[in-house]
Amino acid sequence: MLFVPHVAAAQQCVHGTDESADQKARRREAVGATRQVNNLQANRPDARKGIYLDQVEIASWYAEQTKKTGAATPYNLEPGAEIIPGWQLTLNKTENGYWFMIKDKTDPCGFTLISNQAGLIYNAEPMR
Repeated sequence: MLFVPHVAAAQQCVHGTDESADQKARRREAVGATRQVNNLQANRPDARKGIYLDQVEIASWYAEQTKKTGAATPYNLEPGAEIIPGWQLTLNKTENGYWFMIKDKTDPCGFTLISNQAGLIYNAEPMR
């Protein structure tokens, strides 16, 4: 009988019980980016009416706001860009809100942060 181990089981996940200090710092930075996306959506005047932005719209709005204030832009919200080094943002609006994920592109196990208009942040990774 031939036994082929599941690929993910053989991979070394970068976020978990044996997470290095560097990876922990990267994960914390990604949580900060996740909070920023939620804050951007929630603090817009139209959010009170349940009107949210998709990724193209929020990237444009964020760039416009930071240009007005002269603030630094530590996050790149553009579709296809890394929101922070090594992390990919995917954001979609729905009829009643929005959802998004920020995935660690360096983690072979696919560690991801997920959130929506409720503002709660979840850790996720593919089933192994």
